[in-house]
Amino acid sequence: MYGIEMRFNGRKFTSASQLQRELTRSIEKQVKDNLKKAAGPGVRMKKTRDGYTFEGSPEQIKRMKRRLR
Repeated sequence: MYGIEMRFNGRKFTSASQLQRELTRSIEKQVKDNLKKAAGPGVRMKKTRDGYTFEGSPEQIKRMKRRLR
């Protein structure tokens, strides 16, 4: 029997489901990091079941929205 071994981010994978989990994890981390960077200092970020919520002054929220465009 033959096996295929793949590497992604330094980890070995032998099945498609393992690769799928790692890709999903990587994408979610990238989204979280980019949102955190766009929010900037003083804006609170919470992960909810529906996505993310942000708390801050109206000026901070406007600045964050501009950075996300």
